[in-house]
Amino acid sequence: MMQSELPDDGLFGDTSFADTSLKLEPAGTRAAADHDQQIDLSGDADANEVFKKINLNDLSVAEMEDIFHGAEDFSEPLMQNTQLFLDAVAFKVLRTPEKLNQSSTKGDESMSFISKSVLEGIVQGTQYETCEELRNRSILDPVNWESQAFADFERDNQERDNFPSKGEFYGLPDKVKRMILEHKGIKSLYEWQDECLNLPAIRQRKNLIYALPTSGGKTLVAEILMLRELLCRERNVLFILPYVSIVQEKVSAMSPFAIDLDFIVEEYTAGKGKCPPQPRRKRRSLFIASIEKGAVLMDSLIDVQRPHEIGLVVVDELHLIGERGRGATLEAFLTKVMFLNANIQIVGMSATIGNLSEISSFLNADVYTRGFRPVELKEYIKCGSDLLEINAAGQTLDEIFVPSRSVNYPYSEAVKKADPDHLAGLISECAPEHCCLVFCPSRKNCENVALLLSRIVPKQKFFDHRRSEKIDLMDALDKMCGILSPVLAKTLPYGIAYHHSGLTTDERKYIETAYRFGVVTVICCTSTLAAGVNLPAKRVIIRAPYVGQEFMTLCKYKQMVGRAGRAGLGEAGESILIAQSKDNLQVGQMLFSPMDKALSSLDQQEAVGLQSLILSVIGLNLAECRRDLNRLVNSTLLSVQASTLEVAVDDIVLRILREMFKNKVLQVTEPLGKSKINCSEIITTQDVNQTSARPAGDRRLLIGQSTRFKLTNLGRAAFKAGIDYKRANAIHKELRHAQQQLILTNYSHLLYLIVCFNSNERGDELFPADASILFQVYTSLPPESQALFKQLGFTEAHAARLFKKQSVQGPLSLQLNRLYKVLILSDILDLLPLPNVATKYNVERGTLQHLISQSIAASSAIVRLCEELEEFWCYKPLFERILHKMDRCGTLELEPLMELPGVKINRAKQLYAAGFKSIEDLARIRPMLLVQSVEHMPLRVATEIVSAAKIILMKKLDHLEEETENLKVCLQSSSKD
Repeated sequence: MMQSELPDDGLFGDTSFADTSLKLEPAGTRAAADHDQQIDLSGDADANEVFKKINLNDLSVAEMEDIFHGAEDFSEPLMQNTQLFLDAVAFKVLRTPEKLNQSSTKGDESMSFISKSVLEGIVQGTQYETCEELRNRSILDPVNWESQAFADFERDNQERDNFPSKGEFYGLPDKVKRMILEHKGIKSLYEWQDECLNLPAIRQRKNLIYALPTSGGKTLVAEILMLRELLCRERNVLFILPYVSIVQEKVSAMSPFAIDLDFIVEEYTAGKGKCPPQPRRKRRSLFIASIEKGAVLMDSLIDVQRPHEIGLVVVDELHLIGERGRGATLEAFLTKVMFLNANIQIVGMSATIGNLSEISSFLNADVYTRGFRPVELKEYIKCGSDLLEINAAGQTLDEIFVPSRSVNYPYSEAVKKADPDHLAGLISECAPEHCCLVFCPSRKNCENVALLLSRIVPKQKFFDHRRSEKIDLMDALDKMCGILSPVLAKTLPYGIAYHHSGLTTDERKYIETAYRFGVVTVICCTSTLAAGVNLPAKRVIIRAPYVGQEFMTLCKYKQMVGRAGRAGLGEAGESILIAQSKDNLQVGQMLFSPMDKALSSLDQQEAVGLQSLILSVIGLNLAECRRDLNRLVNSTLLSVQASTLEVAVDDIVLRILREMFKNKVLQVTEPLGKSKINCSEIITTQDVNQTSARPAGDRRLLIGQSTRFKLTNLGRAAFKAGIDYKRANAIHKELRHAQQQLILTNYSHLLYLIVCFNSNERGDELFPADASILFQVYTSLPPESQALFKQLGFTEAHAARLFKKQSVQGPLSLQLNRLYKVLILSDILDLLPLPNVATKYNVERGTLQHLISQSIAASSAIVRLCEELEEFWCYKPLFERILHKMDRCGTLELEPLMELPGVKINRAKQLYAAGFKSIEDLARIRPMLLVQSVEHMPLRVATEIVSAAKIILMKKLDHLEEETENLKVCLQSSSKD
């Protein structure tokens, strides 16, 4: 049995920090019950008073309105009941016992009413199919998910990969097993993990997709496979993760393994990571990357003919291949890896995916699925005061939705109005003894629900739980993050927090750490936490079946409920979906729907994904004629799904080629006179003056299947920058225009070009400009800082109109929205604290952090673009300076410390003040001494910082050793001559 429990040794290690300056007092009247005794809210006499002494006068009408998503009447949920729900979901003819008997005599092989929908793609036993078997079977054929068949698993005649074993632990040294126990608390593997690590696909080094429910332990299998590749086969590994925060978390988690096992861990996100990476003779590298940066890394290796250095690519959350935008980037990346034929193994893992056979066909991969959970999950739907348990094995509605109990908490009239869905009661049954997650539709809803709960949960019980550590947490947020959110200041005394992208990375990390240690016991969060952060819970409550304004899909639902009941948290986990009567039908349709399919988005948004793929493969010399392109595009997921999506892939490719020639992104490699084979097809009209009187035939460029072409300078610049050619054209125009009158008295003009890079013709929708703030800031600027406004045509008359109308409209609206972000970025470069900038411009701190990250990536792309265009030689050092300054956002003496992953300016200042002024200082110290030296330093964070410092020194040593070897080779060669 695998165990993974965090030791309860305090939020900030073994050190406590007395702080009498911060006093926590409970709002309202405390209940008389002792806080150590769990209150039984359904029957305890004391419980009758728990919810009756609540003062809700300070809960504003706006806050109460937001809590009820889409409900016009606060009392509406009270109208909901079991019968209303069952009537609404009876949209399908159910199978009566008589019909069941008839179907069984006729050999009906269809599944039960719910197992074909709720459990689609998640098998109950083991299911293993090779890519050949999947290819030969129609994707419409029913799969017997109950099958335990694994006939070919131990075939004696299977070819085995020539695997250089270095120990008994799956070919790894026994030291790895001890390290997994030490750093992860895992004593032994689950039976499915052992089975998966011994699959024919692993033994034969074939591509593999494995899919299990959330919390099944998929990541450990991936980590063992990556260590095998690094240590035994001695080839580099590329690990693709969906979010920057998870990349940084995984870099920290793998650093201790890298130090003890002598390999390098490198982060590839935004401005982090060198492309192509430094070649190494002695040590192998584990590249941990976001989707976008992983694609750039692989392109850079292909460009310098070094893709063979990668032996294994692991993709987490493989279902994201169906997401618009990033999904196209991931699909293009995997297509190129497959097309290379460079003996690179691909392993993909996913919890929720509905069309495994199509993904298998695309990746030429075997598929392993298993319906394993380490602990039982009980799923409930709350209809009014009734809780219905979902029984997946049921055949009729009454068997599927089984009445469990009715909740009847002794609420006062005020509390009934504020909390008609009984959130406080449901949470108080679980917390603070256990942890609870509340998923909310929107960011604002997260904050307001957290605020509501802090007002109406049993005061004494929640307030006194881990009180001193909550004081430490609030003090740490105030000092280390620069601000304690007004909402968190009210909710954290009760162990309640909110979590969404509006918080900074540091704020989210502190809340996550406090939650793992049981200091924070309730988090109100958005759906991104379900996919992005490993925070298990005893109970998960879905506040409303919406993600933003859209109704949730089965995939999102499964991700959320999968957070309930993880190993080490008890015998079973619980999930409760709160359904309003107006949503009953859609809830039923969602539960009985097939699992979401991952559909290609290469053809979406004017086929911009396919454009970028074609641009890159031509730039990388993977294709140089139409025949090559057709062969490559036919190996995409889009091609696999072409009939389903009703798209003609070859026609789209032809249209893209026409546009690329028309926009001077492509040019013919050889003289036209020599290209006469298969030239009957007209591709496009090449160039020309629209006023020319020459016959159209004279202006036509004929391209055959084997006619060779290549990128123009502009096309290559677009490819190097990692953008589509239309964006490259737009930024080329902006750069050329700015070159005539570039303002260099400050950074504003360069920042404007960076913001332009991240905008489109409709503007950047990250956040809108606030007209009143824009006017106030503009009028306070010195004349040299107003020069950019004036150059763009903004006059005093516009300023007066802006002040009068208090809105940004008209022809200048796009420029003014961009200038608003320029003003923000200028303040950030001037080292104004992030909380101050957020307050000044009325933008959430997390959104500002996203703007910085976006601008860093844009700066890096512009540098690569300018390297390819000689006319922009002057821009390269300017944008490199911006990139460096924005990536660090600190003073000169703090820059070395800010090389460490996750160390921002406040932490760097703290380390510097404590005497740790260089990477070397941190690499020498033991983590516990760092905890004792630095206030509010969790032991886990201290361990990560020390490990990261050692990794940086290992990289420097590796680089010096490489240079030494190269010098030796040069000297030996010269002596022979």
